[in-house]
Amino acid sequence: MSAERSEKDEVQEEFVVQDGVRCPSHAPWATRVSTLTSLTFIPIILLALYTLAQANVFKLVVWLLLLAIFAYPLRYLVCARCPYYGQRCSTMLGLTVPRMFRKQEGRSMLLGLWLDVAFFLALFLVPLPEVWRVGGFLLLLLWVGAFVLMIATVTRLACSVCPLTFCPIGRAGRAIWGRFP
Repeated sequence: MSAERSEKDEVQEEFVVQDGVRCPSHAPWATRVSTLTSLTFIPIILLALYTLAQANVFKLVVWLLLLAIFAYPLRYLVCARCPYYGQRCSTMLGLTVPRMFRKQEGRSMLLGLWLDVAFFLALFLVPLPEVWRVGGFLLLLLWVGAFVLMIATVTRLACSVCPLTFCPIGRAGRAIWGRFP
């Protein structure tokens, strides 16, 4: 009976439950995924800084504030509650967040995921008119291309294999790449 119990305990330890979804206790991504997905955010930051510094200092400040909220407080609502807290995740933040916040065990991350989508959309939209005004079609193409590259990379390498089926980005990633749970 004790052998059965220890096998049962081992099986239970292999999974964690997040917002009602059973997730493997170890991140399902290859270790290179966090590097690749994080690198795709660099062109977005550089293009926004370049454009907004030339065009509209107020929008630059607003954009930097949105970026700061996206990078810090939203990580509390998403990453500190994630079953892959402290592991290499779909971004470099899985290893960074433990230095920012303690694990928020048993707390929902759903609101944070939706806020992530809203803030990411705002990070795209705020500079958009200035991108067109400063650089015309070519800069607009670079701006949209940078976001498309980042979204494609994240949804293909991370979201399409992520077990968090309630995540709006994950649902989109699985739909785009034809992978459903």
